[in-house]
Amino acid sequence: MVFIMTITEANSENWNDLTIAADKPVISMFYMVSCPACNKMKPLFEDLSNKFGDRINFIQIEAMDNYDITEKYGILAAPSFKFFKNGGQDKSIDIDLLRGDDFSEAVSSWIEKSV
Repeated sequence: MVFIMTITEANSENWNDLTIAADKPVISMFYMVSCPACNKMKPLFEDLSNKFGDRINFIQIEAMDNYDITEKYGILAAPSFKFFKNGGQDKSIDIDLLRGDDFSEAVSSWIEKSV
């Protein structure tokens, strides 16, 4: 069964509610509107959201408009991805250098382990 889920837009005001206080694991995508690599990754992120959105929350945050959050998590390039579960950042996975099928496989594997 495929779910059509939405990706929630995060910002500095709702970030903690969407990540730290979330009732499910979370994957966040830091992006920039004018970033070609971000635009290439968004369809993969959306596909994963449609596949796993019933088990995990997917959020995106515009990096330049929310610099306080970007700086807090050490984001140096976009797109970048951070994972959260059990009230904190999950550093067991780092996929910022993965693209394409490797990205989808890494995220799918993390989701299977996390929920």
